Amino acid sequence: MKTPPFLIMSALLAALIFFVPAPLRALTLAEAVHAAIQGNPDLRAARLDEEAQKTRSVQALGTYLPTLAVGESFITTNNPLTSFGILLNEALVTSTSFTNLNTLNNPANTQTFGFQAQLSETIFSGGGRFHGLRAANRQSEARHEIVRWKEQLLVEQTSRAYLDVLLASDRVSVLTEMVRAAREEEKIARDNVAAGKSVRAEYLAAGVHVKHLSVRLLEAQKDVTLARIRLSRLLGHSKDSGMLVRDPDLLGRAETAYRALGDRGVEALVGQALSDRPDYRALEKEIAARREMASGALAGFFPQVSAQGLYNEYNPTLAWGKQDYTVIGQIQWNLFNGMSDKEKRERASLSLLEAEYKEEDRRNALIYDVRAAWAESETLYGALKVDEGRLQEESEERRIVHERYRVGLVRFADMLRSDVAYRRARLRLLSDRTRFVEAVLALKKAVGALSEKDPVFRNS
Repeated sequence: MKTPPFLIMSALLAALIFFVPAPLRALTLAEAVHAAIQGNPDLRAARLDEEAQKTRSVQALGTYLPTLAVGESFITTNNPLTSFGILLNEALVTSTSFTNLNTLNNPANTQTFGFQAQLSETIFSGGGRFHGLRAANRQSEARHEIVRWKEQLLVEQTSRAYLDVLLASDRVSVLTEMVRAAREEEKIARDNVAAGKSVRAEYLAAGVHVKHLSVRLLEAQKDVTLARIRLSRLLGHSKDSGMLVRDPDLLGRAETAYRALGDRGVEALVGQALSDRPDYRALEKEIAARREMASGALAGFFPQVSAQGLYNEYNPTLAWGKQDYTVIGQIQWNLFNGMSDKEKRERASLSLLEAEYKEEDRRNALIYDVRAAWAESETLYGALKVDEGRLQEESEERRIVHERYRVGLVRFADMLRSDVAYRRARLRLLSDRTRFVEAVLALKKAVGALSEKDPVFRNS
């Protein structure tokens, strides 16, 4: 039976749909930040380190619990003392055991099976367990703050790399237009020299200008490649990040965030950073942990009180035999242990002092970071307004030159120069817009308020 034509066409269309790959979905800035938070290997390693520190807290808590150990043993011996002890434990010693001294001094091979259960508990450790548990908890909190800080750094770095890709792509487009215009100007200069209308120096200057712009274009193309590689690395993979989306509202949201931060004032931002910034909070937690360890180092100067219970069972066979138990209470005070406790206490005190000096340096660096980030964003915001005005002026001048060229009042080279000036102003504005958004994100990071859910990344 002949196959109907529409069935053949349907099969071919289905095959094309199956084999032709679907177009890649464009990646927004918010999606790039989220992908970095989920897939960056360094951040994932930091999270695992945080989980490992939590296990140390559980381990420190376990020192409050008693320890229970059980074991089985088999003994075969002809040692007189051990052999007599085995018989004594098995309740096999009688009055006749002492009648033959030769048998007592040279016993036959004696065998026994033994079972032992041991329960131990430390009642007082001089504060070592208490301060050890508190130190482990503080270190766990410090690891959590370090992970939060790494997340903020990753958000800022990913955003910067993402925006740098877009800016470098814009620079490539603008510089491509400028190179094309410069080559047209070079051609006009060459024709003028050939016609005797200008000197050769003008043609050579036009050629130098073309080469200069061509080098800048190559650098911009290199910047696109490097920015894409950096973005892919931050996202946690080696493949290209693909298409990126230009968000027309990003600049407006960044300006809103900048004004909100500016209304609070620099001193309030510094205060918030000292209170909320994760790296500073992590150092405070580390200082608290070292303070606990310094206190715990005093445990060696106090007596240690412990209790122990033993249960034993002996029998020459695997059957149930004679049982006994022993309860031991012990107090031990090390009066001298070769200066070990003293040096341990000294190391803990020095470690605490070191952390306190680091905290002072970090505090000064934090204040500098906030003030520098604020100054950078403030300067770029002012430059952004200047660039917008300059672009309007260059645009108006370009319009006038083009109109004068149409009526023959200016040369073609003058029109090309006006185009170059306009594109330079446009390039400067594009660059400052990107740098301003990055500066706002850097300011939020310096304050400790940056996250993947920040309003700058998403429309409300």
